[in-house]
Amino acid sequence: MSSQPMRYPPVTELSTEECWASLRGAVVGRLAVAGPEHPELFPVNYVVDHGTVVFRTDPGAKLAASLDEARVAFEVDGFEPSTNEVWSVVIKGQLEPVLQTAEIVDAVALPLFPWQSGEKAFFVRVVPVALSGRRFVVADPARWISPLTGLRRAREE
Repeated sequence: MSSQPMRYPPVTELSTEECWASLRGAVVGRLAVAGPEHPELFPVNYVVDHGTVVFRTDPGAKLAASLDEARVAFEVDGFEPSTNEVWSVVIKGQLEPVLQTAEIVDAVALPLFPWQSGEKAFFVRVVPVALSGRRFVVADPARWISPLTGLRRAREE
């Protein structure tokens, strides 16, 4: 009996250029902000602009966090059916409100249209401090089948 180690497809670290290309190809990400009692997680649609991520918001937690220049994480992932690969990119950085008149004019010209109705009159940037990404092939679901797969647990009474 051979004791060869199981081989798995490698996880590939994405270059900075690949991270930005992946971010440009997606439209929705998740913004994580440390709240006073617990972290908050917000889905936002966004655009990449000059090495930052820009989204629109209305008054509330995201805008308040930007005014405090809060440290945040922003995560986007995707699936490539043609290669059966999944990718994930994470930005660690801080939020900054877009307040200067020239920046607001530039932001209004971005192809950024909120999906949720409401005012969404404010623009916010995620300014990266660190950027990382990875890609890997999705595991064959058959690999996880066991004799217990499909069994139902008895209900507790």
